[in-house]
Amino acid sequence: MNLFLHKLRRAFSFERTACRLILSWCCFVFTTLGGKGSFTQLSWMQETELAQVALTSLGFFLLFSLVAALTSKINTDALFLLFSSTGCIAYWCIFAPAKNREWFLLSAILVYSLFLVYCIRALSNVWDYVKMHTPVAIALAALAGLACFGVIALIGCLRYKTFASPNFDFGIWCNMFHNMKETGLAMVTCERDTLLSHFAVHISPVYYLLLPFYCLFPSPLTLQIGQAAVLAAGVIPVFLLARHFKLSNPQTVLCTALYAFFPVITTGCSFDLHENCFLPLFLLLTFYFYEIKKPIPMYVCAILVLSVKEDAAIYLLFFALFLLVSEKKYLHGSLLAAMAVGYFLLCGYLLETTGTGMMSNRYENLIYNADDGLMGAIKTALVNPGYLLTQLFADKDLKWDKVMYFVYMLLPLGMLPFATKKPSRWLLVAPMLINLLTMYPYQPRIGFQYHFGVAAFLIYAMLKNLPEIEAPNVRRTLLSVAAAACLCSYLITAYPLLDARLRNWSQNHEKFDEMEAFLEETVPEDASVAASTFLLPHLADRDEIFEVYYHKNKPDVEYVVLDARYVDDYEKFYKAYTKLGYTVVDRLDDRIVVLKQPSE
Repeated sequence: MNLFLHKLRRAFSFERTACRLILSWCCFVFTTLGGKGSFTQLSWMQETELAQVALTSLGFFLLFSLVAALTSKINTDALFLLFSSTGCIAYWCIFAPAKNREWFLLSAILVYSLFLVYCIRALSNVWDYVKMHTPVAIALAALAGLACFGVIALIGCLRYKTFASPNFDFGIWCNMFHNMKETGLAMVTCERDTLLSHFAVHISPVYYLLLPFYCLFPSPLTLQIGQAAVLAAGVIPVFLLARHFKLSNPQTVLCTALYAFFPVITTGCSFDLHENCFLPLFLLLTFYFYEIKKPIPMYVCAILVLSVKEDAAIYLLFFALFLLVSEKKYLHGSLLAAMAVGYFLLCGYLLETTGTGMMSNRYENLIYNADDGLMGAIKTALVNPGYLLTQLFADKDLKWDKVMYFVYMLLPLGMLPFATKKPSRWLLVAPMLINLLTMYPYQPRIGFQYHFGVAAFLIYAMLKNLPEIEAPNVRRTLLSVAAAACLCSYLITAYPLLDARLRNWSQNHEKFDEMEAFLEETVPEDASVAASTFLLPHLADRDEIFEVYYHKNKPDVEYVVLDARYVDDYEKFYKAYTKLGYTVVDRLDDRIVVLKQPSE
């Protein structure tokens, strides 16, 4: 009897009772989520009587009270509150309003973090009994990596299959890999509307690592799947780094999941394949081999980083500065800095003398004399650092893209990249400046590929800082905030990308299959073609393919393939080419029109 009374007193303590009241209300809210309409409208569920709210919540309260009275070792109220609040917040994030979505995200992260931090603290005795053996941790980390791979691969493949992948930047890779397979050279015709090596635009020999797989499976889908595999492989060095820093198995799995579901990793593939996808894997491997004191593999991985693109040398330079200033590793820091600067200068010389030049215009807001190129931006940083502050979060369109970029990059990691007693370690956060100081509108947007390298630095900083947080409750709280922010951010940014592609494919896959078959049957494989941007990747497996928009109505191609779904462009190019004597060979209702060059 005394034991039962003790259980009752514990079950009806003030804290447990208050938690159960909130839990009961959360459960009522959760049961109404499937109602008609949208929660974003003020009118939603307004017909519900307050008496119904009270009675339903009371029913849940009595049920959970009975469960609490029968169990004494586990705080079931906190456990159920964790599940119910997660369900609510997940639903709200998935169906978040398109308008002011960013501000909704901040609200969701704030509220969910409060719930999550409380529940984790209230269940602290439970975590002490949870034992996760290493094989289980490896399996869970692998599952996180597979989930990352599956989502990115699906988004990429469905973009291509639904004719949503444009020439820039997917058709150019399809054509380049066709030529690499045939000749071994990275030649492409649809990037600058002439036969040109891609390396005259960007020096990216890393693409040859995907070539063997493309030769085995010569399809644009191979490129999309390859990018997903490369990004998902980043979980391996994250797992290894976490083990090296002696994080517990649950913390190791959580850090691996933070990488796998780091929203910027998935959303960075919103516009198909880019060489930047190799940066997280190669940079994290470089960091790992440095930490375990394996210099030869570290330098091999550093070379792989440089092979990604000419500006990848900047990331290596940041790491070299970190080694020099924070780690006091003067030999390795100096060698890596020399490699980075030397390679960057070499690439700049090659691009200026034999290519199309360095793309320094993205930092023209920092360059006083246009003839100075990127050196002008460096000069500005050295002589006028105050000016940099005027550009850090500035946006010429007066938007909040840079502020939200900061939020998306750091909140899903619980601000842990800053959680260190060594200010010099903040050099690992400094690569964010690459995307914050430019006025090029796409760099501070997470829907593009420019933050893959930055993400690797932030993940490394988080892993390096975690062991220094000695208080278990503080570490647990920060990781809880990271998990809450990562989940909310992922559901509000990455999930809609997948959902939109799945719905479009499921509703229209027959039409897309017809378009694919029509192109294969109508346009000969060896013909030269000018095509609309969203049709071009499906015709790029040939020697000569041009985007009709940039081809300027030149009558030097055998076939012109126009996308009639976009009426204005279609009519303009249709009139231009019919005036040149091109005639309609075939058409697929109101979607595709194929014209052929007049015979001699």
